[in-house]
Amino acid sequence: MRVSLEWLSEYVDIAMPPEELADLLSISGTAVDRVIRMGTGVSGVVVGRVVQVGPHPHADDLKVVLVEDGTLVREIVCGAPNLREGAKYALAIPGARLPVVSDKKLRRATIRGVESDGMLCSGAELGLSEDRSAVLELEPESAVGLDLHDLLPLQDVILELEVTPNRPDCMSMVGVAREVAALTGAELKLPVAPLDETGGAIEELAKVFIKDRQGCPRYSARVVTGVEIAPSPQWMQRRLMAAGLRPINNIVDVTNYVLLELGQPLHAFDLELLDERTVVVRLARHGEVLTTLDGALRQLDDRSLVIADISRPIALAGIIGGEDSQVTESTTSVLIESAYFDPTSILLTSKRLGIRTEASSRFERGTDPSATMVAARRAAYLMASQAGGINAAGDIDVYPEAVLPVTIDLRPERVNRVLGSDIPTDMMVEILESLEAEVDGNGALRVKVPTFRGDLEREIDLIEEIARIHGYAKIPGELPRGDGLEAGLSRDQKLDADLYEALLTDGLYEVITYSLIFNEDLDRLLLPPGDRMRRTVEIMNPLAGIGEVMRTTLLPGLLRVASNNINRGNSDLALFERGRVFFAGEPDRLPDEVEAVGILLCGTRGVPGWFEQGEPVDFYDIKGVVESVARRLGVTLGFQLDDRPYFAPGSAARVELGDGVLGHIGQLHPRVAEGFGLEGEYYVGEIAIAGLFESANEELLYRPVGRFPAVKVDIALVVDEGIEAARVEGEIRSQSGEYLQAVRLFDVYMGPQIPFGKKSLAFALEFGSDEGTLTDRQAHDELDRIVAGLESELGASLRSGEKRQGERA
Repeated sequence: MRVSLEWLSEYVDIAMPPEELADLLSISGTAVDRVIRMGTGVSGVVVGRVVQVGPHPHADDLKVVLVEDGTLVREIVCGAPNLREGAKYALAIPGARLPVVSDKKLRRATIRGVESDGMLCSGAELGLSEDRSAVLELEPESAVGLDLHDLLPLQDVILELEVTPNRPDCMSMVGVAREVAALTGAELKLPVAPLDETGGAIEELAKVFIKDRQGCPRYSARVVTGVEIAPSPQWMQRRLMAAGLRPINNIVDVTNYVLLELGQPLHAFDLELLDERTVVVRLARHGEVLTTLDGALRQLDDRSLVIADISRPIALAGIIGGEDSQVTESTTSVLIESAYFDPTSILLTSKRLGIRTEASSRFERGTDPSATMVAARRAAYLMASQAGGINAAGDIDVYPEAVLPVTIDLRPERVNRVLGSDIPTDMMVEILESLEAEVDGNGALRVKVPTFRGDLEREIDLIEEIARIHGYAKIPGELPRGDGLEAGLSRDQKLDADLYEALLTDGLYEVITYSLIFNEDLDRLLLPPGDRMRRTVEIMNPLAGIGEVMRTTLLPGLLRVASNNINRGNSDLALFERGRVFFAGEPDRLPDEVEAVGILLCGTRGVPGWFEQGEPVDFYDIKGVVESVARRLGVTLGFQLDDRPYFAPGSAARVELGDGVLGHIGQLHPRVAEGFGLEGEYYVGEIAIAGLFESANEELLYRPVGRFPAVKVDIALVVDEGIEAARVEGEIRSQSGEYLQAVRLFDVYMGPQIPFGKKSLAFALEFGSDEGTLTDRQAHDELDRIVAGLESELGASLRSGEKRQGERA
């Protein structure tokens, strides 16, 4: 919300510097993002009248314009679309200073071969607005050659407010003026609307029916006839531009002006274009279409509230009007709509159709149901005064069930107990009345809250109002008394820190990507129909270039990061992302959210140097990363051959914990890499975190170095090619007795001397005891038991010619 202090001072006296006022509002809860000084540094700009408009000889998008400045007729090159002979505009003559050219003076310039003796200025070039689309048109009665400072109050200060969703009343000039008046004690001066109702009875000119009372509890209307469409007065145009709106004409500008002034959105219909001059508020019929003011053809369904006439929709209620009923240059009679719409209905329709306007942003937060008639009368008064219109006699106000003010009981002693203050009761009453609440009672207070403060519902809300208007700085500070509890990280937070430490220690870098992906990303992953990763949550208003569905996997984001790095010459990558993935659930239920960690490795391992060459990463690098995380969390994982479609065949593993599957790791399928614009080998994985944390062992056990030397034995076993080494290792541990202390696979061999379909696995075994030094007989008896068990359970045999070697450590 942009607040012009020149405009604001019409409703409340401001007796402090802008920066001090901004601090006062921010401290009280209405944050001021920045203070903007407009129109400073403008000189040498006068009222110019266009004498002639002609084509530019060398540019189709430019015009050569003759402009009278009161002394000379200047030839000026300009490309603005709103130039008209006889109209008056802001003219900067050579030597002028403008904010857009800093401290430099404006000079004559040659533009596409034609000399331009000055410049016709837009509002943005004068520092009055951000609109560069057209030059600033002045009122017809403006004296040619008059300095613009004598015509307009060019200099102004704008406060840019950040209005919280619970304070829609502050999205208006009067609403901010109420805040300033309450904070400073200044008098609030509300705008007036003295209507001269000399037209016909309104009941004979228009009719209004509400068919959806839930969506539209109140609909107020006024009729103004005999209007003449023209530009609005300069003072109004300037205030609209300062607020960030573009002036259009004297009717539309009035509706926007009252919206900004009172916070009540309005719409003006051309009364003659309404079938039977009738307005019907109803839900759209499924399949109805409406061309809105932005030129878009909208397909409607039966969830959208519309304003219609007898035959068709003419506006999206509370959001945007329709083309077929808009005010044009030929309009002579206007119906002013001022309604109260259900906030939820407007919010859902706005999001569903992807339209957000000044009106919808206010209706969806909740406007004041008591303000509709006030705003309609104010607009009717301004239209009559600016467009020469005649006000119809009477109002249309369809209000079946009035919204009554909320009454709240307030206990003064509780106010002071909650705030730790000593505010007198009469001061509390004064504060509440400054907010336009009605207060009765001496002890316990009964407070009737005005309907424009829909956020005040409970006693604690009133306590907060008293605190912020009284001033937080005036409330004594006191440290809260503790009960001896010590704060600290939760178990999951500690495990999360361990997870990060393990990944960072292994040399991985964290990345953060969008939670959105494209459906095409799942196609690139070669996922078949029905795959769980296809259960996506669609976004109603997808962001262009970012994604259209919530991600069900972290892999697309990691692959895009890899592609961006590789395109910039960084090809050795070790990345991880910790985030959520989302799976669509049953209809009308929230999606399932799963915490996961994704990993990507590519390029070479380590940093190549004179002493060693960089070796390419492989499957065992990513497996090692997962095992490092598992060790850090005290978890034992298993790995089984996997066949997910996005992995290269035979180069992937399923990560298991007990009987459950935590995730998958492996080499990316070349077709998948190609689909993401990548070449070479990439190793990726994704692990669900919940299972890891549930099984994590936070206690790390310390085992002292043995006092007695261990016996180390190497054996080579011949097993079927399809038996995993992990299974053999597990069998060794299960067959051992009390002396086995360590098992390590150190060699895998297939080739000559090994039968077809078999492989050789070499293990280093370590035996020992805390009671004393083992004899060779004890160690070999233990080994014989292990070998016998392997032969029985797995059909394993010692490699031909193998001699079990043992030594003391």
